[in-house]
Amino acid sequence: MRGLGQPFVFICVYLWFQRFSASMPDPILIIDGHLDMAFNALYKRRDLRQPIHILREREDAVRTGVSQHPDSLERREGPWVEKPATVTVSLPEMRKGRVGIMLTTIMARVQAPDGNTHNSVRTQAVAHARGRSHLHYYQALEREGEIFWIKSKSDLDRSVSAWEDPSDDTPVGLILTMESADPILGPDNVAFWHEQGLRSVSLTHFGANTYGHGTGTVGGLYPPAYPLMDALAETDIAIDLSHAADLAFWQILDYWKGPVHASHCNCRALVRGQRHLSDDMIKAITSRGGVIGTVFAEQMLSPTWDWDDPKTHYANSTRSMRAAVEHIDHICQLTGNTDHVAFGTDLDGGFGRELSPIDYNTINDLQIFLDQLREAGYSEDDVAKIAHGNLVRFFHGTWHV
Repeated sequence: MRGLGQPFVFICVYLWFQRFSASMPDPILIIDGHLDMAFNALYKRRDLRQPIHILREREDAVRTGVSQHPDSLERREGPWVEKPATVTVSLPEMRKGRVGIMLTTIMARVQAPDGNTHNSVRTQAVAHARGRSHLHYYQALEREGEIFWIKSKSDLDRSVSAWEDPSDDTPVGLILTMESADPILGPDNVAFWHEQGLRSVSLTHFGANTYGHGTGTVGGLYPPAYPLMDALAETDIAIDLSHAADLAFWQILDYWKGPVHASHCNCRALVRGQRHLSDDMIKAITSRGGVIGTVFAEQMLSPTWDWDDPKTHYANSTRSMRAAVEHIDHICQLTGNTDHVAFGTDLDGGFGRELSPIDYNTINDLQIFLDQLREAGYSEDDVAKIAHGNLVRFFHGTWHV
């Protein structure tokens, strides 16, 4: 190449880049089946309209602060040290990664609060009030044009169409979900929540709550769960089986004849613990047309981690996003198709960058995960189903006209 000079080198690099770019698929719409946006806005005090680098700068500045009040508990007992949870999700970052639709939560549960709980309250009335505060946050985002509320098939189709050729300010579609039904005061309160836009609810969360046993407990449903399900059956609200204790899981399926899904669960065959789905549970959900969302958290991806044994828990990630491909593979092999898997990342759901996959930085990187699915042998049609198609089909089949 001696004597050809810089122009020749530039042309070679340019042609290589054009060829490389042409071989890369365009970003496609991703629906994240489980995010806790209101929790992060209200509990973590994050302005989710801001870019990630702004949020990280703000949180770094106050992480080690101590109250200046002379009689503060921090000064008497030392500052309460919160586990590091570096933010990775915000609305601008979702737009960059074309994560254009989200199932996002109202979240409060009745459970004695302690230093390790973040959304637990002592009474159901307070759970209802906390849930209403989350609802009002989403309504404020809608008023500002940040989100587009999805309550029907036509709303869903409009949001999907908007993300075929998005702009920098395309609103993120929101399907309202509830993690733990405790904010629903009883059967007569279901109609209110449905009118507000609620379209999916899990009866339980961590611990034993108002309606039954959830993650970390052994037991089934409590009597109030059954009239609640009767009221839910009069709407098009689906039941989310995530966080149901084993007995509660099977009791729900025995009684409930409506739509079911698991918004954020991985496979017990690959990672130990009751928090995950057994093969029989996966078959039961998918046989009824349900979709299972894959979680992007170390505690859901590492075979070293056992949810039922705290001695196995640790502070930093070891697994990459490819570990999530293993769970998708397992479900597809059990069911014989790719019709029942989706995203349900739970990113920033009580953890942050520290327990996210090691090759993940922000939610924008979910497009990289789609490339990993392609490298694992999934066709473009399969990738599109996992990215958004399966959840679109699920809600089309769930919602009445």
